[in-house]
Amino acid sequence: MQEFLITLDIMLPILLLLLFGWGLRKLGLMKEQVTSGMNQLVFKVFLPLLIFNNIRTLDLSTPPEMKLSLFMALSIFSIFLLARLVTPHFVPDVRKSGVIVQAIFRTNFAILGIPLMLSMFGQEGMVSFSLAMPIVVPLFNVLAVIALSGTGGKVSVKQLLVKIVTNPLIIAVFTGLVFLFVKIPLPKAIDNVASQLANLTSPVSLLVLGASLRWEGVKSNRKELFFTILIRQLFLPCTMIFIATMLGFRGISLGVLIILFGAPIAVSSYPMAVGMGGDKDLAAGILVLSTVTSMGTLFLLIYVSKLLAFI
Repeated sequence: MQEFLITLDIMLPILLLLLFGWGLRKLGLMKEQVTSGMNQLVFKVFLPLLIFNNIRTLDLSTPPEMKLSLFMALSIFSIFLLARLVTPHFVPDVRKSGVIVQAIFRTNFAILGIPLMLSMFGQEGMVSFSLAMPIVVPLFNVLAVIALSGTGGKVSVKQLLVKIVTNPLIIAVFTGLVFLFVKIPLPKAIDNVASQLANLTSPVSLLVLGASLRWEGVKSNRKELFFTILIRQLFLPCTMIFIATMLGFRGISLGVLIILFGAPIAVSSYPMAVGMGGDKDLAAGILVLSTVTSMGTLFLLIYVSKLLAFI
């Protein structure tokens, strides 16, 4: 019972903020233009500042766990490859299959990971989360472009490299590493402002995610949605966390993996799918259903892991 209540304490604030964001949109206080602007703030300002702060203040006496980094990279690539090979056999329409492939391997790790890691492990957990970003973010972006290629849009290798290099999260990671290794101090006033802005990441991002949820495309894509959500939010996370525990992952490392595999599809997957010619109704349906069902998936994974004393 105690583990259940602890898990509820972790998940309930996240769910309430999502519902609050959805309610604000219904009341007309977070219209699409406002939500879009706030989303840009999160991805281009708040989240990069949070990652930058976490990395530049890392304790170099505790290096990143190479076993975790390798497992994440191999897992993401393997899931992508398997989805890319299998999905077209079940969903021949390339506009739909590309969207489904992206949904299966790409999760909202960056946004949902922040409040979850803070709730489960505090600031100590944010260190492992920040170190995971240089692996997860580039892989997700590169593989998403490959997944959606052939759906109507064309992206050259040069354009792909530009997208990666100019990604605010990637810039934040490498800027943070420069400040860390060169030991560049920030003036106290700038440090305080940067920290205050970074602290806005979690609540604002969850409000934006809640306000972004729309049910368009659910009714017209029931078959594809059932197939995708079953794999994305049940089979895949349960399988990967089982493998992770068998390989000996525990504590903060397992917490990172629970978020990586249990989180819903990334919010940015929708505009990316639309921009590259994918089925926009299917992309919208996957976004809303994966977000809703992920609350149950994450609750289950965290509860069982706590019950077994794995985290």
